[in-house]
Amino acid sequence: FDGVHIFTPHSDVPDDTALRLVVLPPESWYTRDEPRLSFDAVLDIIAKNGAKPRYRANRLLFLAADHGALARLNDAARTALAWGSIVDDVKESRLNIDLLQKNQAEKELKSAEEVLPRAARECYRWLLCPMQDAPTDPKPGIEVFTVNTAGSSVGSEIERVCTDNELVISTWSPIHLRGKLRELYWNGGAWSANAAAFLEDTLRYLYMPRFRNRDVLTQAIRSGSASRDFFATAYGEREGKYEGFSFGGGEAVFDDTLLLIDPDAAKSYEEANRPAEPASPAEPATTSVTGAPPAGAPPSSEPGIPTATPQPASVKPKVFYGTAEIPPATAKMHLVNLADEIIALLASDPNANVRLTVEISAEFPDGASDSIKRAVSENANSLRPKSADWE
Repeated sequence: FDGVHIFTPHSDVPDDTALRLVVLPPESWYTRDEPRLSFDAVLDIIAKNGAKPRYRANRLLFLAADHGALARLNDAARTALAWGSIVDDVKESRLNIDLLQKNQAEKELKSAEEVLPRAARECYRWLLCPMQDAPTDPKPGIEVFTVNTAGSSVGSEIERVCTDNELVISTWSPIHLRGKLRELYWNGGAWSANAAAFLEDTLRYLYMPRFRNRDVLTQAIRSGSASRDFFATAYGEREGKYEGFSFGGGEAVFDDTLLLIDPDAAKSYEEANRPAEPASPAEPATTSVTGAPPAGAPPSSEPGIPTATPQPASVKPKVFYGTAEIPPATAKMHLVNLADEIIALLASDPNANVRLTVEISAEFPDGASDSIKRAVSENANSLRPKSADWE
């Protein structure tokens, strides 16, 4: 998980692309006979982010306490807090006891602090996963999985449960990507789907797969684009023509413009746009080996044998230039995509000299507020860009 939130209100659980585990407070306990308290807490968190609705509910999993073990956890916590208070009072001279009693209190505190983590581990053993079987389901459901309280650490045990039950997907086959596209996107006359929109839908909707991160979808697209079995790719569509169309041509670059095209539609498009072959001549041209060479041709080294004309070598490009207009609201995601999909490829050549320049321009028709000006200036002084001026 990218974040773990313990007893955290929904307003403080970020609504972003990170995969997060939310540990429910003890009062939202779970039993198979009475799941209402924990289920209500889960549904409340995936629906709200403070006063705003939560948009990326498919990035959250939940850990709930077992009602039967909760009493022991409460007793262990109270005991540890009580002995900790006694030891603190002795250290601060608020409580006067003899040395034997002081040593006894410290021993009891150490024992209580050893019991408390084990009691918490035994109590928090229910992993709750919000889900939907189909987009038409009227409301979300919740699947419940048992976390083994013995053996390995709680983190590795939760990871095992997530992997075994495909709650979080770390590796995805392009055949599953093709199936999900056919089910939800390649229908109703649409034969292409935007890959970035598909990724955003996996963050939002509970009936979509829950990826570990963006790289899982990136690898599935790259693997599938090397074959003609799963989908074709393009980088935009204009007037019925796909720009940068490729079908089984190798690795695709996953950016905001990438389209994934149904393979059957791609075959039809490929046939319709195949360049016409030049017409064959009625009679093959013959070359006389006894006559004089054509005017302007270099003389042959041997009489009667035509001399081949050397072909010019292909010239390799030596310089790449690129500019991009980035929406401020999604600047972080776009800059990360540029770094991963373009800059990293350019820098992979050890002989390449890659230079980056970031230009920022902000206009305020009514003038920038003092708070914005002060904060930006302080951050600029800290980051030390080449230039940062107000006009």
